[in-house]
Amino acid sequence: MSQKEKIYNMFSQAAVCLLLFFSISSLSAQENRRYDLTQALKIGAEFQGPEKVDVMRGDLQTVDWVSLRNKVIVLDFFDTYCATCIQAMPHLQKLQQEYSDKLQVIHVTWQDKATLQKFFDSNKFLKENKVNLPIIYSDTVLRKMFPYQAAPHVVMLYQGKVQAITFNRLVTAANILQLHKNASISLPIKNDFGTVDLMDKNDAGQRTTGVRISGYQDGVPSKPLKFDLDSASGLFKTTISNRSILRALLNIWGFIQKPPFLATPNRVVWNVPDSSIYDDLGHKGEAWSVKHAISYERLDVVKRPDSVQAKIVLHDIHSLLGIRSYWSTKKMKCLLLRKSAAHKIDSQHIKNEQEFEGTGVLTSYIGLSGVYLPIIDQVKSKQKITIGTFSNLEELNQQLNFHGLELVEGVGDVGVFVIESE
Repeated sequence: MSQKEKIYNMFSQAAVCLLLFFSISSLSAQENRRYDLTQALKIGAEFQGPEKVDVMRGDLQTVDWVSLRNKVIVLDFFDTYCATCIQAMPHLQKLQQEYSDKLQVIHVTWQDKATLQKFFDSNKFLKENKVNLPIIYSDTVLRKMFPYQAAPHVVMLYQGKVQAITFNRLVTAANILQLHKNASISLPIKNDFGTVDLMDKNDAGQRTTGVRISGYQDGVPSKPLKFDLDSASGLFKTTISNRSILRALLNIWGFIQKPPFLATPNRVVWNVPDSSIYDDLGHKGEAWSVKHAISYERLDVVKRPDSVQAKIVLHDIHSLLGIRSYWSTKKMKCLLLRKSAAHKIDSQHIKNEQEFEGTGVLTSYIGLSGVYLPIIDQVKSKQKITIGTFSNLEELNQQLNFHGLELVEGVGDVGVFVIESE
């Protein structure tokens, strides 16, 4: 993806993430009602696939589970509106072509044939990458066997057994070959219905008050700070599951003090020996999380306001991990948004215009890309600003000039988030 496309897509992606967050939150309750989770297949279970499934695309006219027994079957559950699912399809296509004697990838979705046909006919990305793998569509049976809340969701089958229920980034050549050779594999479990359970129980089998922090919890989804009532014990429960230390801290601080800027990577100051254990800086995904993600649980007798409880959680994590975190400023190179003389601009060359409610929203949007230096808004105007796509600072300034604004390099006191070891 070009820099121009990255910048243009960033705002819409942020909006989609917010929508997905609320959608998944409401979906969680729906999914627990829809599925009898006690009937879901677990790793090691015998797999007897449905006798008849509806298949389109790819080389398979039908799916004969018995004839595929000696191949690693990857069931890739997806939705057409899942960007991560679509991005992974060329990778799966390449694996299928290279290891066709050992592997069979099958996409699975609840969506109907007409919807899928229209999607694949119009998707240039998938056409350019010659993606043409078989799809089981209008599925209800496999989804009951392997329930999930969020796609992508991957199941690996081999020799008639469930070998892995895992994350799409773990569908690699190395893992496929290992499973095919050894007839078994140990991968992180993706269980969208798992819950954190870190606390010990007393002699009566009851959970007691206390606090505990632990590493990665297999079979538990990554979730931010959550407050609820533990129905089993009647205690008030605070949890964080499988988050990086940085993401956990920012999440907690969001309940305490929301800063006027986004803590993008260029606004995080690391005063620690090794920053790579605090966040997935290399974008390694679950492989990183298994080694470095943390989970937290606290049980209390009394219920406190969220902001007060968050301060207690922050103190716990600071104390248990031997670190400190806080908002501050640092003098550093940055971009200064300031007023300038207004200039006319040929609006015919501006594409994909978006309107921003003030300079604060605009600078936050530009900062999301991570392409440019941190921005200090010296104008602080509420005026509406219309900006189209741009691929560099010069093109952006041409559009800003129309509104009597400009971005210039300078040095200033930039708002930062600091993590330091004690």
